[in-house]
Amino acid sequence: MSVTFTADWRPATQFAVTCGCERATALAVPHDTYEAASVEALSAGLARNALPGCAMPEICPEYPLHVHDVAPGGEFAPEVNVSERKAALLTDLLGFTAPESTGATRPPRLDDGPTGDAGQLPAEDFLGRVLVALALTPEDEGLEGYWDGRHHLGGRRAGYLQLRLAELRDLAQWCVDRGRDVAWG
Repeated sequence: MSVTFTADWRPATQFAVTCGCERATALAVPHDTYEAASVEALSAGLARNALPGCAMPEICPEYPLHVHDVAPGGEFAPEVNVSERKAALLTDLLGFTAPESTGATRPPRLDDGPTGDAGQLPAEDFLGRVLVALALTPEDEGLEGYWDGRHHLGGRRAGYLQLRLAELRDLAQWCVDRGRDVAWG
């Protein structure tokens, strides 16, 4: 499982047909309705060329096309996706409490506020937390992965936390500039 940090959800204003590549999606022609985008996807048929901007043009035609919603203003909100284990590290650095560490004897409620695995904050607050974490977190030396039976529990490369915190800073700034909250889950 993973946790994705992104801008808060807003209803789609347009839809694009894409293979899923970020650049191909950004270059796709937007449609005003889901139905119009679906017609384009179906009319492409099985034999098609790679989409403009596709990161893997040699295999793009073999992948199915999908209709993706386009964020308000025609932009796609940035996303930072990390494993649950790494999300726990990052949210700890940001000062969020994991539900099991609160000592609460009741299940978490919506009004408890953000936790390590899900939440939403005004972008200014989130950006402040990220900037403090960047300033106070020592350089990440990384961690070797290890095996637990047949499962490999991955480590992290040196500098990983600073890289992800920088991505979260960029996401938060994007949200500040557009008046949107940062959400994760």
